[in-house]
This record gives sequence, C-alpha cells and structure tokens, in this order.
Amino acid sequence: MIRVAVCDDIHEAVSEITGYLMEYQQLKNLRLDITSFFNAEDLWEHLKSNHCDLIILDIELVKMNGVELGHLIRTELDDHITSIIYISALDTYYKQLYDVQPLNFLPKPIDKQKLFDMIDLAIRLLDDKNHIFAFKDKNGSHRLRIKEILYFESFAHDLKIVAANENYEFRASMSEIMDELSDFGFMQVHRSYIVNYDQIKSIKYEELIMANGDAIPISRNKRKETREALMRFGGERL
Repeated sequence: MIRVAVCDDIHEAVSEITGYLMEYQQLKNLRLDITSFFNAEDLWEHLKSNHCDLIILDIELVKMNGVELGHLIRTELDDHITSIIYISALDTYYKQLYDVQPLNFLPKPIDKQKLFDMIDLAIRLLDDKNHIFAFKDKNGSHRLRIKEILYFESFAHDLKIVAANENYEFRASMSEIMDELSDFGFMQVHRSYIVNYDQIKSIKYEELIMANGDAIPISRNKRKETREALMRFGGERL
C-alpha cells in the first residue's frame, strides 16, 4: 500500500487529483491510501505522527505555503525519503524548491499522464529505498534493508553479513548474492567479498575502507572490474 497525501486549498483541485489517483490505482492494480488536506497546517500536524510515501502539494496556500511545509518535512522531521510533487499555476518557484528536493513540479491545470509518470517514478524510488534482503540462519528468518548492509564475506560454505548494527552468518553462494543485489550498488571486489558501494568510506588501489573502518582487499584479477563498477556507481569519488 502506498500512502499519498493531497493538499490544495481549492477543493475542486483536490477532487480532481484524487480522481486521477483512484484511476491510477485501478489501472496499475495496486492500493493507494489517499488522504486529503486543504491547508498546510493540517497536513503538517498529520505528518508529525503519520508517514506518507508521496505528497502532492500546492505551493500557493493561505498561511503556511507549500515551500515552507517542504522545508519543515526535510529539516524538522529529517525526512528525505518522502517524495513531494509540487503543483502550482505559476512557474516561478524553481530556485525556492531546490533545498526541498522535490520529485518534480507540475503546472496547473494538471496533466493526468504526467502525474501518472511521476507516481510511477515515486513508486520505483520507494521500492529502491525500502528494498529488503531476506535470508535465514540458524536463529530463524531475517529481513535487512540493503542500505544497512556494509558487505558480505565468504568463508567455508557460509557467508557473513556485516551490517550497520549486527552481523549474521547464513548459507548462500556469492553468485546468488550478486544475482539479487548487483542492481543496488553491490559489487564483488574479491572472491571472498561483496561490498555495498554506498557504504564505502574511501577508495585505495588495493583496498576499500568501509563506513565502519574495515579494510576490504581488492584482488588483482578484480581491480579492472572493480574500477569499472566504481565508475558506474559514482566516478566522482575516485
């Protein structure tokens, strides 16, 4: 279920967008939990105790405007995950929106297909951010967010997961891990190590230093492949 908030002080605009969202969920065969608001203050009170995956937010609101609310979401709630689509009859807000990191800006009147495209993108980003790695060990089943995994280490017939808060050991092959996680920034830099690019603190010729300070060797026959992967995931850090 995707939780969506729609906020506009014009009731007809909220009804139109809500209608588009109802059409979208039928078209995509998924469930949207849609909540409507007619001012930023009520939406702000809601967000203090309720998470939204996507907010469709008008800029020109009466008291607190949409840009001010966006700043509160990013700073006071420290929420940089919720996607915000701004809507407005004016197109003069681009510089003001920079710090809010909106998903996009849609001019009024709303183009339904462009809105659908933006919802598609928001859902893809949500899936990436919340992607879960599931596995079993001797203590039972576990689910980890991939962003919390630093690296995998292979030894004997088992793998060790080094995560942000805890380590685990389970039975799997390196190829199985790469098949599942290579699209999420994981790369094999040694026959015994698969690392998460986003958890690399610094890069050296023969080793990678991870966020927890662990040094991971880059094997000689993996150096070219590793460098190509590093360039693909973010060459500016080389």
